Amino acid sequence: MRPRRRPSQPPSDTAPTEAIPPEVVEEEYVPPRRPPLPRLWPWLLALLLLVIGGLVAWFLLSRDNDHKRTTTPVVASTVAVPRVIGLQEATAVQRLAKKDLVPKPVFRASNFAPGMVFGQTPAEGSKVARRSAVTLFVSSGRPNVAVPNVTGLRTAAAVARLRAAGLKSTIVKTPSTQRAGTVHRQQPPAGARVSKGQTVTLTVSSGKTKLTVPDVVGRPQPNAEAAVLGAGLVPMTAQVDSTQPAGIVVSESPPAGTKVAKGAKVRLNISRGPPPTSPPVPTNPPPGKRVKVPNAVGEDQTAAQKRLQRNGLKSSVSYVASSKPAGTVVSEQPRAGTTVKRGSRVALKISNGPNPKPLKPVPDVTGQDQATATTTLRQAGFVVVTIDEPTNDQTQNGIVVDEQPTPGSRIPQGSQVTIYVGVFG
Repeated sequence: MRPRRRPSQPPSDTAPTEAIPPEVVEEEYVPPRRPPLPRLWPWLLALLLLVIGGLVAWFLLSRDNDHKRTTTPVVASTVAVPRVIGLQEATAVQRLAKKDLVPKPVFRASNFAPGMVFGQTPAEGSKVARRSAVTLFVSSGRPNVAVPNVTGLRTAAAVARLRAAGLKSTIVKTPSTQRAGTVHRQQPPAGARVSKGQTVTLTVSSGKTKLTVPDVVGRPQPNAEAAVLGAGLVPMTAQVDSTQPAGIVVSESPPAGTKVAKGAKVRLNISRGPPPTSPPVPTNPPPGKRVKVPNAVGEDQTAAQKRLQRNGLKSSVSYVASSKPAGTVVSEQPRAGTTVKRGSRVALKISNGPNPKPLKPVPDVTGQDQATATTTLRQAGFVVVTIDEPTNDQTQNGIVVDEQPTPGSRIPQGSQVTIYVGVFG
């Protein structure tokens, strides 16, 4: 505290007296008043709310960032594609999922077991971004295909047709009456359902193995049969009337010295003894006699062929596409009314019908006996009609001397084949 001075006295007219020291009066110290304190709690509350709001915003933002990190692929992060070839589809999918990759299965037919992975893209070890797609080629098993019909085709054509169907082939050559290089049997058969890539066995003709028919005319039946068998041929016997003693071979067909395929049949006509009366000798038609071609168009095939035969003519049959009923004559050449030599052939065009069946080759049965020829043709899938053909040659009695359509012709399965069987007497 500072001393406070009294105020100075004004000067007086009197002479100064003894100097009086100034009186020091002490003032009472009064401390200064503090300014009133401001109200702080509203500000503190606002600050607290601001802090809480900041914490909430930070939490929400950090949570969103975490969510984005789990759903958005990081381009820079890569993984190596694992090998899944050879695994089952389910196992392969799990292995890719563990590597954060997306499997894309594609099913294809193959020789692998169904459900097995036989290919992948990208390849094993490739570096790709996470969540990248990996294509899996999964086997759906071997596809089934129908075996095409190749019988009757040449070897090269048969192999090409099987290859086009996705099948393999193996060739087995055997002697046959068919032309060399022609497929005459296949296994599995046509129409069978097999796995793609399976092998079809083709039995191909190596041609006829030529053997010589032995001369057995005049021999007893047992000796003749033994000689034919020893030559690699099959004897077929028939009893005929003859002036020769009973049991003697009076004729053979094919004749002795003929070259035939191995296993071919040789007909032996065995005498049953002299007939009670001699058979009448047939009268040959006058040489050079001319006849008119009858009208056979619209007739059934059998009726037309018999009519031609009655008029001293022969027939030549071929099948053609037509809307007419199957087996109907649709045309003839020469035309009806034309005058031709007796014994001439008239070409008959026979309708296949509106829904013809697959084509098959006609077996060669000329020279066979009627029963054997009929069996052969029926086993080949054809209808057999027999017409008797008068002959002066005793060796042709009961033998097929003509066949229509001609052997080797390809006609619809189930069509008619007419055989002309020699009738002696």
